[in-house]
Amino acid sequence: MSLRTETMHLDTRTMMGNLKRLNIVIMPAKIKVGLTVAGNRFMIDSILQEPTVPIRRKPYGSWGAVVWTASERKAGELRASGALFVDGVKKRDTRHYGEMATGKYQPTLYGGTPILLMSHEACVVFNAPYAAEQHNKWPEKTQEGAGMLFMSEKLYGNGVEYLAIVARAIRL
Repeated sequence: MSLRTETMHLDTRTMMGNLKRLNIVIMPAKIKVGLTVAGNRFMIDSILQEPTVPIRRKPYGSWGAVVWTASERKAGELRASGALFVDGVKKRDTRHYGEMATGKYQPTLYGGTPILLMSHEACVVFNAPYAAEQHNKWPEKTQEGAGMLFMSEKLYGNGVEYLAIVARAIRL
C-alpha cells in the first residue's frame, strides 16, 4: 500500500494583474469622471440657484448722474471667474456666465493643496480678487437672490446629490 501526495498549484497572476489594473487605471478614471460631473454641477448650481454668485452692477450703484436699475445689471467678472479643477487639471469654467465680463480673472493653473498619491480632488474656485469679500460682506451690492453664502448653501444643501453623482460614476 502506498500513499500518494497530490499538490495543487493556483496561478493568481491574471487575477492580481486585473486587480492592479482596476486600482490603477479603471477606478481613478471613473472617479475623475464622477468628480468632473459633480464639480461642474456644484459650480453651475452656485451660479444659477439662489443665493447665486453676486451680480455686479454696471458700475456698482450710482456714479455721477447715472443710476443703474436692477434690470440693467449684468453678470460680472465674479461669475466669469469660476473654474473647476479635478486632480489639479482644469476641466470647466464659467466664462460664458459672465455675460459682458471679460473673464480676466479666470485661473489658468491649479493653486490648491498638493494632491496625494491614490487620492482625488475636485476644486471649484471663483477667482475674482473680491470673491471672498463679496461672498461674506457685501450682500447689498448685488441683485435680489444673489449674495452671501452662494457656494456654502449649495455644498450643504446639495452635497448628498453631488456624492451620489460620484458614486454612480464609480459603480462597476
